[in-house]
Amino acid sequence: MTSYLHVVLRRWRWLMWGVLIALGLTLVLLMLEPPTYRSDATVFVRTPGDVSRVVDGGDTYAQGRAKTYTALATSSTVSDWVIKDLGLNEQAGTLAGRIKASNPPGTALIHISVDSPSAAEAQQIATVFLAEYRAMVHDLESVPGSLVPRAELIVVDTPSRGVREVAWGLPVAIVLVSVAVVGLILGAAAAVLRSVFETGRRLSGAADSIPELDARKVNS
Repeated sequence: MTSYLHVVLRRWRWLMWGVLIALGLTLVLLMLEPPTYRSDATVFVRTPGDVSRVVDGGDTYAQGRAKTYTALATSSTVSDWVIKDLGLNEQAGTLAGRIKASNPPGTALIHISVDSPSAAEAQQIATVFLAEYRAMVHDLESVPGSLVPRAELIVVDTPSRGVREVAWGLPVAIVLVSVAVVGLILGAAAAVLRSVFETGRRLSGAADSIPELDARKVNS
């Protein structure tokens, strides 16, 4: 282990080259990546019916429903309705893959985000999606004979104007630091392999020279 550390310290330039090459390739990929815009929205699961009269005010029921409807947000069914409404030339599964939903633990909130090649389209799709999404929940929670559903979605934050995503939606600093660490590791590995190769070649050369020395001694 100590010998490897000495090799790495002696060949520190290899580590620097590894970092620079990794960062350079990453920057090229970021520049060549097609632009993607994201529109965000937030809805709240409200329980206006008899469920809200329980001891906890319906919080447990609402939070349970929030988890369920978070999973349904990315279903092809809702995406298919959005495609028909907007006349998009896209498969429901493809659009569903551009829609993300999350439910913060312990809350009845659902965060929705929609990705699209343009800012305006991202906001438009998110707006239509919310309308269809709320309608689906209303239908599922409606009870025959009751004037109000067991649960409904209330829009807390309307779809924002699309914001361009950089570095695949991850913080740029984290991406660059991670890439630099990977480059450092690859540079160290290359330095060690190079040292092992050179050592093996030197030993092989030394082994080949031994018979020649013995032959000279015999002849002398």
